[in-house]
Amino acid sequence: MMSRRILVLGGTGMLGQPVVHCLTDKGHTVRILTRSAEKTHNMFGDTVDVVEGTATNRDDIRAALIGCDAVHINLTPVSELAATRYVIELAEGRLERITYVSATTLSEENRWFDRVDVKLCTEELLRNSGIQHAVFCPTWVMETLHNFIRGNRAVVLHGNNPPKLHFFAAADFGRMVAASYDDERALGKRLFVYGPEAITLQDATERFVAACYPTVKVMRWKLWQARLVAKLIRNENLAEVTELIAYLDVAGEHGDPSEANTLFGAPAIALDEWFKMPKDSRKGMPH
Repeated sequence: MMSRRILVLGGTGMLGQPVVHCLTDKGHTVRILTRSAEKTHNMFGDTVDVVEGTATNRDDIRAALIGCDAVHINLTPVSELAATRYVIELAEGRLERITYVSATTLSEENRWFDRVDVKLCTEELLRNSGIQHAVFCPTWVMETLHNFIRGNRAVVLHGNNPPKLHFFAAADFGRMVAASYDDERALGKRLFVYGPEAITLQDATERFVAACYPTVKVMRWKLWQARLVAKLIRNENLAEVTELIAYLDVAGEHGDPSEANTLFGAPAIALDEWFKMPKDSRKGMPH
């Protein structure tokens, strides 16, 4: 196994933390570009290098890239396209590979949704970069279920045509991404990550609440109700979630996970198992 110095963009996020831990466990040196060095040191201790800055600042990317062999990109739609462009422009032939976190729901017909357009544009940049790369296309991560708990209340949103989603645990994702750095067969591939069980978001949220927050009050809203509440209380996060769920109603999942499962082993953590896991950033962020 070759030890690399890997820059992780988005290393403190929900999917980033397990990737960082799994990479360091495999003997790689990880550097994280972060807005808060203190927060990152508190999260990872001395196991990572830290460069303070933002992924949308070209000079910060330049500084973070010094001495790195590879880059893992796991950012929000606000920053991922610009950050990827900077990484490619500043690579100067030094990078062995880039891994990038995309999504299962992407298709040309769904490009009207801004997140889809950003990710498809980012993937196109990678294909045209001349740099070896692997694109991971995960479906919904179990850790997002925490977003529907607000204090002593849980919000269950009912889409109009909810698809079944193969929820996966962040711990499994971290393991798979780290394994790809030891396998040249991952290069040039779009690798779909599906968990072991297909279930609607509404059903997953109901099960999560029943198992982990049985005493909270459950509010069950249709999308139009959630949109109205978001507008009345001026809650941008809730408004964004309603847009995403409405998009899922028409998008669903795409792709075949069999290749990723063959290469790195299929995600094995099921929802009921995840409910019982202790909170540990090495295994994602369960309850």
